[in-house]
Parts: sequence; C-alpha cells; structure tokens
Amino acid sequence: MNIYDFFNSPDVAAHCQSINHKFNAVEAAVMVSQSRHQSLAEKHAAYKTIIAEYPDMELPKGNNHGYHASFHKALGDLIIYEECILEKFRIVEPNTVYQAAFKEKCDANPKEEYSPARGIYPSYEKALADALEYAKEQYSPENNQDEYGIPPRTLLGISIRKIYTDRIDKWGNNVYVEVDISENGDILSVGHHSEINLPQKNDIDAWLLSIYIDVPIPFKRGNLVEMSGGGGWMGDVYVLLGTCRDYAEPNIKKLYRYDRDDMTATIYYENEGSVFSEVTHFYPDLCYCRREPKGETRILKYISLHLKGELGLCELLEVQKFLMLDRQMQKCKDHHQLKWQLDQISDDLLKS
Repeated sequence: MNIYDFFNSPDVAAHCQSINHKFNAVEAAVMVSQSRHQSLAEKHAAYKTIIAEYPDMELPKGNNHGYHASFHKALGDLIIYEECILEKFRIVEPNTVYQAAFKEKCDANPKEEYSPARGIYPSYEKALADALEYAKEQYSPENNQDEYGIPPRTLLGISIRKIYTDRIDKWGNNVYVEVDISENGDILSVGHHSEINLPQKNDIDAWLLSIYIDVPIPFKRGNLVEMSGGGGWMGDVYVLLGTCRDYAEPNIKKLYRYDRDDMTATIYYENEGSVFSEVTHFYPDLCYCRREPKGETRILKYISLHLKGELGLCELLEVQKFLMLDRQMQKCKDHHQLKWQLDQISDDLLKS
C-alpha cells in the first residue's frame, strides 16, 4: 500500500514523501478515510494493510471517541461495520425505494449544495444506471451551459439513498441507508440513519472523520492555494495566511484529542470585488493554485505578492484602484448589454 495514493492533495503527498515523513497507524488510517477518490473497497484493503504492517497503538479518549486499548481491533471492527451497512444497502427489502442526489457547485455561487433528488427506483442497480447517465448528460462540458448563459456547474459527488417508506423518525423524516459514489459508479463511502440497527457499532467511524492529526505541508504565507478537487465553498482561489501548525500551542497536545475542525487554514478569498479573511478546515487538502486568477479574483495575486514581500503596499493599493475601475466598467458594459437584450425582446414581442 502506498499511503500517498490516498491523499487528496498531490502537493502535500509529494512534500511528505520528499521529507520521508513517517505516519503511524492512526495517522495513516485518517488519511485513508479522508480520500475522496479511492473506493470503499480500496480503503478497506488499505485498513487491512495498516493492521498487518503498522505497529498497534492505544487511543486516548477524545472529543468524539472513547478509549481504545487496540487501534487495530477498532479498525477491524470498522471494516465489519461498513460492510454490514453496504450489505443492508444492496438488499432489496419491502417498502423501500432508491433515489439519487447530486452535489454540485455553480460558478456563480461557490457554495456546495445538493440538487433536487432525482427519480424513484426499485433497486440500487437501476438508480445507479440512471444517476450515471444523468451526470454524464448534465455535467459534461458541452451540456454545462445553455443558450441563456447559465453558469457552468461542477459535479462534486453523487449520493444514492435507500429510503424506508414505512419508517418515519420523530422529526418526520424517512429512515434510510445511503452511499456516495464516483462518476464511474464506485462506492466511496457509506452512511445510515441513526435508527438503522447494525452489529459491530463503535465510535471509530465518526472518530476517523473528525480527529486531529499533524500533517507536514509545503505551503508558506502568501502562497496562492485552492482546495483539491474543487471542494472549497468560499471560491476557487485563496491566499494562505497560515495554518493551525503555526499556533503557539504544541501540536502534541492536540493529537487524537482535538477535532478535524481544528485542522484549520486561515485564508483570504474574494467575493464580488471584496476580500475577506476566513478559516477553512482540513488543511492537508490544500494544493497550489496553478491557474492564473481571472476577473475580480486577480486582486488575490497581488495580495499574494505583497505578503511575500514582492509588492509594496502603495503598489497594492494602486492595483486595487485599477481593478475597482475595471469592475465598474464591466458593470456598465453588462448594463448596456442587458439593455440591448431587453430591447430586442421587446421588439420581438411587438412584432409577434
């Protein structure tokens, strides 16, 4: 098993490999669990390799998990647990249907969101076939922008849910079992409603997705970065200010006890001509942004140069002034273009 195959960021993987960083069993399992491109079967194979080849260790009690004397045993239980969920998902049962939803990000609104669920099917195979066909039709480059200029959408994931139509929880929602799949149809992860009873339940599944670990990164203050796989919700390009690894508190105090939400990076991002600072989670998913910023995000390039000492403050302010004027000119251009289109529509209506 090559642990770096499971990293979402090729830049972080290359850096850790170049410095010969060693991951223990816990850290390796967390990085495997976070992978967005490896299938569940590949993750389970990697977990089995970790159990066989990495030294066992205990887990101290943390915010989201209890004490485990043997991490190997907990990881083995997780494999059994997720295989039980998968079996439950695939079995056709009375009073159940399957439905797909698509997680997407629109260029006009970088926030991730699910599109409305599509179709009702009697089996997983039929729901999967339709979901893959629909994704190919709707998110392919040639079909991703219509004649009205609706901005392109990026497909981030597909979810298929098995719904129990005769089982409702106290909030009025249907009980379910679900899987996330890739565009190739591979199952990436599994999940279920809290009222689904399964054997071998422990807290290790939630723990792997929330634990704090320390991962070396190559990025420096002022670098232009993005979230690997287009997973960012605050835009596509960021200027890095720092990460939790820069904090005064020693990382050793956080290991295995803090949350994934504490694995933060502080960034600048642009939105409608303004620049904001924000915190993004799980910094190991960052990668270098190798694309030239366009439009209003161009300001981030110059902020990056300023933070790296390559552009003075006065020069940065001059650039900002120019970009603001350019934004105003573009608005005027768009206004005249819209007015022309409305005039054309009015003429067409009068002629009809």
